[in-house]
Amino acid sequence: AFDIKSLSESNKYGKNIEPQKDLGDIKQRPKFMLSYEILNSNKEVEKYILPIFGKGLWSTLYGFLALNKDMKTVEGITFYEHGETPGLGGEIDNPKWKASWKGKQALSDQGEPIINVIKGKVDPSSPNKNHEIDGLSGATLTTRGVDNLVHYWLGEDGYSNFIENIKKGNEDEKI
Repeated sequence: AFDIKSLSESNKYGKNIEPQKDLGDIKQRPKFMLSYEILNSNKEVEKYILPIFGKGLWSTLYGFLALNKDMKTVEGITFYEHGETPGLGGEIDNPKWKASWKGKQALSDQGEPIINVIKGKVDPSSPNKNHEIDGLSGATLTTRGVDNLVHYWLGEDGYSNFIENIKKGNEDEKI
């Protein structure tokens, strides 16, 4: 089994994260991460599922970020474990909030993370609306934590090399 917690803390399989790169405030992570490919009936990749984790207000949030085969567009986000306050930070479990991620642009054409969980509601007339997510009312620190952990995992210390290899068609160099 792939146990992110155990691997992160392992002397053999874990690695420390330099403080200036540790946007997710996790301090340690596995040296290698899994990814999942979701195939259509023609056995073509439709989306990639990337394990993610980072600090919220009260706990470490563990979840998955799904990207479209274009490796830029969000297909979904979910958290399978956290200890955030129900009704506040726990709203990261709200189906409506999770659905608001679908179709948003996570990465620029240059591969830089551009998705942002903002304070308040996304302005539908904003030029940034395609890469902004509504913040959670009363849960500023959890919202900031989600934003930071997504930026970490989509950035250079996270999945960026993997994403670039997929975009280039380097099937043998996905890692």
